[in-house]
Amino acid sequence: MFLTPTILLWTVVVGLVAFRCYRYLYGRPPNFPKGPPRLPLLGGYGVMLMINYKHLHKAAAWLSSFYKTNIVGLHLGEYETVLVNDFDTVKEVLNRVEFDNRPDLFLARMREKNFQRRGIFFTDGPDWKEQRWFILRYLRDYGFGRRFDELEAETSSEIGNLIEMIRYGAKYDHEREFIDRDGFVKCPNVLFGCFANAFLHVLSGERMDRAEAAPLFETGKHAMVFQRLGDDYGTVLSLIPWLRHLFPNGTHYNQIRKASMGVNAFIETVIQKNLASYEEGHARCFLDLYFQEMKKTEPKENGFGFQYDQLVLGVVDFFFPAISGATTQMAMLFERLLLNPEVLAKMQAEIDDVVGHGRLPSLDDRINLPYTEATLREAMRIDTLVPSGIAHVAQQDTTLRGYDIPKGTILMLGLDAMHNQRDVWGDPDVFRPERFLDLKGRLVLAKDVSVPFGAGKRLCAGETFARNTLFLVLAGLVQNFNLRLRPTDKKPDLGARSTGVIISPADFWVKFEPR
Repeated sequence: MFLTPTILLWTVVVGLVAFRCYRYLYGRPPNFPKGPPRLPLLGGYGVMLMINYKHLHKAAAWLSSFYKTNIVGLHLGEYETVLVNDFDTVKEVLNRVEFDNRPDLFLARMREKNFQRRGIFFTDGPDWKEQRWFILRYLRDYGFGRRFDELEAETSSEIGNLIEMIRYGAKYDHEREFIDRDGFVKCPNVLFGCFANAFLHVLSGERMDRAEAAPLFETGKHAMVFQRLGDDYGTVLSLIPWLRHLFPNGTHYNQIRKASMGVNAFIETVIQKNLASYEEGHARCFLDLYFQEMKKTEPKENGFGFQYDQLVLGVVDFFFPAISGATTQMAMLFERLLLNPEVLAKMQAEIDDVVGHGRLPSLDDRINLPYTEATLREAMRIDTLVPSGIAHVAQQDTTLRGYDIPKGTILMLGLDAMHNQRDVWGDPDVFRPERFLDLKGRLVLAKDVSVPFGAGKRLCAGETFARNTLFLVLAGLVQNFNLRLRPTDKKPDLGARSTGVIISPADFWVKFEPR
């Protein structure tokens, strides 16, 4: 039996269509890591959503297990992407300069009024290097990234205000939103003012008085909306930006955009206040130093330099982790302490022995409070705040563990996976501060191979500030209070946490009982 020309033609057409479909689903660059098929529009992101839409970093870990490899290749929309989920390879990527670039994600552009790439976290190239060097260099003069007695004194004063507020209850109207009449406080909201004011002192040399601090707490709520409604892969909006026009609420575009503009608006009030009283040649604070550079240079047509919109987002990038990242990390630690009261008791015994109750703990006490420091380090390991880090991009054709990585490939790093890798940590799912101590109870920094702040050129610029502030707040609160849930509340359910840009629990209420 012979095929007619019509049947033969249709056979060829169907074969070509099938081949094109196969190439679309499974095609990938030569010697690229294996991974899931590419679905229409979303690519492998759609597969990850089907695996675990609530926790994409767990979907990435599942794919590694399914394909029996710690390096998985897929497409995020149109972007070739590599998921890295093991300790050694994550560290290698973090420390290789060819992976230092950032992808141009729409989620990052949503933070800027005119959708421009600005700031520090999500930019790259010569402009990023210039801005990052300047901001870090001169913030350091005011205590950011190093020990600075004046900043520690201001932070301790702010911790004193926090302790007073918790101990004696709400004094101003805005405080009644997160301090109940029965003395319970809402976490992480109660912490917004303390952490934000610590950074504001670095930025402008001023803090907001408790009576006037309502904008700090409102800005903290805006920041949490962004942190919770975004995701660590940039959200569907970064893959298909036009969806915001069809589903502005369903894609969370309206909420994320409004929250971002709310944070920016607060930072602009701080900038404008200082700009209004700025005197040329007289630098009172970091902002004045930036104003001087702005007056020396013209805005760039391509890229960004010392200009107003870059200042706003540059400051936001440092303020954001303080008001929402550090506070959420502390809230998750409170949950761990509620579930592990013996850890709280050990910290309290150590602080009572070393510091007593006549003053707040200081950074000078840190070396003599190894268990308290180990508890904080264990909290940042087991509850990795940013579980997939911030996306990296290959800035040239290169290789990684025998695979070819084309220029422009996005790399998502499983920080949570490496912090829970059994052959590295032994019992990673156990909250055990002792893992960082020797048999005599001394802190051994070499045992802490976690990287909650990243590493390499893209190391979080606020690591020292965050570690110092978290230590002082934790030690001060533990020294003064026990923790208790409402009798009607269940113990924290760690499985109920959500993953957005960061991992976070739902807001919860806890009683700080004076000791």
